Amino acid sequence: MITMNTTARFLFAALAICCVPSSAESIRLESPSGILAGQFTLVEGVPYWSVQANDNVVLEKGRLGVKLTDNAFGSFESASVEKGSVNETIKTAWGKFASCPNHFHSLAWTLVEQEAPRRTLRIEARAYDQGIAVRYVFPKEGGYEESISLSDDLTEFVFPHDATGWCYAGEHDPEGPKPLSEFRAKKGTAARLPLVSELRPNVFTAVMEAAIYDVAPMDLVSSDRGEYAFRAKFSRSTIPSGNATSWRVLQVASKPGDLLLSPVTYCLNPPCELDDPSWVKPGLAMWDWRAWGAKTDDGFTYGLDMPSWRRFIDFASKHGVSYLVLDAGWYGLEFEASSDPTTSRDYLLVQPDPNKPHLKPQAPPADWEDPTDIPELIQYAKERNVGIVLYINDIARLNFPFEKTLALYEKWGAAGIKYGFMKGKGQQKVRDTRSIVELCAKHHLLCDFHDGPIPPSGDRRTYPNYVAREFCHAQSDSLRTFTPTGFCETVFVNMLAGPLDMNNGLFTLEDPASVRPKIFKNVDTTVVAETARVMITFSGLAILPDCPEAYEAKADLFEYLGKLPMTWDETRVLDGKIGDYVSMARRSGDEWFVASANNEEPRTLPIKLDFLDPNVSYVATLYEDGADAHFQTNRESYRVRKIEVQQGDVVSAAMAAGGGHCVWIAPK
Repeated sequence: MITMNTTARFLFAALAICCVPSSAESIRLESPSGILAGQFTLVEGVPYWSVQANDNVVLEKGRLGVKLTDNAFGSFESASVEKGSVNETIKTAWGKFASCPNHFHSLAWTLVEQEAPRRTLRIEARAYDQGIAVRYVFPKEGGYEESISLSDDLTEFVFPHDATGWCYAGEHDPEGPKPLSEFRAKKGTAARLPLVSELRPNVFTAVMEAAIYDVAPMDLVSSDRGEYAFRAKFSRSTIPSGNATSWRVLQVASKPGDLLLSPVTYCLNPPCELDDPSWVKPGLAMWDWRAWGAKTDDGFTYGLDMPSWRRFIDFASKHGVSYLVLDAGWYGLEFEASSDPTTSRDYLLVQPDPNKPHLKPQAPPADWEDPTDIPELIQYAKERNVGIVLYINDIARLNFPFEKTLALYEKWGAAGIKYGFMKGKGQQKVRDTRSIVELCAKHHLLCDFHDGPIPPSGDRRTYPNYVAREFCHAQSDSLRTFTPTGFCETVFVNMLAGPLDMNNGLFTLEDPASVRPKIFKNVDTTVVAETARVMITFSGLAILPDCPEAYEAKADLFEYLGKLPMTWDETRVLDGKIGDYVSMARRSGDEWFVASANNEEPRTLPIKLDFLDPNVSYVATLYEDGADAHFQTNRESYRVRKIEVQQGDVVSAAMAAGGGHCVWIAPK
């Protein structure tokens, strides 16, 4: 369990402490290079902050603090200021980089109420070159009861002028682009996080949250501080004295792609809690859900059954795909309280209405020769070096002993769980999520949360088995499909928070909705765009939605996916514009993978190969939209070709409307 003591030791062990007189009312905290600076002031007993980037204001003066449920804070006076710095390199268990810099200047500003009961509030801040973060600590000796009830957040983000913004919108495309003033004009929640803004040319910001372990996640509401002012808001939360809130973060960058590469939220989390995280293996996964109903040339029809699962496993084993995800139904109807997650169902599943997702049981034939047997299936998969990820949900967790269930999955040899439909909200949902992730870590299980999870917040640093979340509109979910523009927005908004489960990679694009009960609308994309989206979408569990035969029919294109390692030594965002296009390069060893994706307008991007080793000659395999490809009228047109390249060359990535482009670059 994460406690304030753990994180406090981590912070203050590296601090060079200097105290200033209690009369100090204004403090400047600069990032290591000085390009960002936070100004912290105490005015008439109230703490405020503002932020500058390259001496330009990105946040005007806004309030800091939290609201207690009972006995509100009075006016504060400054008791002490402790400044310090950390400059270290963190080795990641997996992710965009093999390691990342954790370089910041820190502030611990202790405030004491001027009058009784003279409680202490410590405001901690960190300034990185990529962003500034603050949180609130309630010291054990700070005059509190054993338990502290927080009713709201007072932290304000006061932008200096109107700007174009986008924000997270649940299982929909991100909200925006629209002016910040329009977000602020909404009643109730103005924006869910991340909130990304283009303040001016070459100045992008992202309001985010890091290290969500106890207090309810925050949203933004309008503030009366100014025309473009927001205030953080969370639901009532109770924490022990000695603990802290999560971090309130403002990231700043000159390009939206630089926001994606920022290590700030990752570094703000406590170090890894796993003694040895080497068992956590990110990878591609086959998936039964969207492939259900696919018909093959040999007369086979895919279902949620043992013969289908074995075909997935055989394909995965042959092509180096790490996992197979068994979705809802393997232990019974997912919304029935009697469905036992420690047993294999003894009936068939059907979807009576092709336009509604609800499943019903059907009696098996009297001569059912291959009944569902999950332990046997897991053993079959293990013999072929494929891991099985098992679906489970809140109903099963609450009606059956959950830890015993996870212990059984570990005994069977399962690789992880896909957790669906967690009920509740606020602090209870945060605590339930943390408990599930901790128990999964204890039993060596990966964890992928679906259906309205709490936001990723850099917490994969602490729990590397937390490999993905459906913190987005996963393709074809909720009876809908997302658009090419929606993908190019999601990458720069939702994916800032952390690894996503987005279900890209469908290769059957000519009317799959007519035969597959779990695809309700055809997908507007091209097959090369689907390939590119798998690589672009950062995830520790990239779930492929099609059947093996669809990938084998386009084996030359699937080659690119089969080569993806899913954990990287280096990542670069080569180019991108929110909602328009994105181009990304990732390196594993001496091989590079480049992928670009487009909105509904065709375009050609120059891919400059400046990142290659100048002393090496390479072969580049190009996976391209066909000349006649289109996201609605000709989705499956593509070509594959090889060229020789070296550092300094430029590859022209010609993308169709709604299309994409991929390059695999390896030494000759």
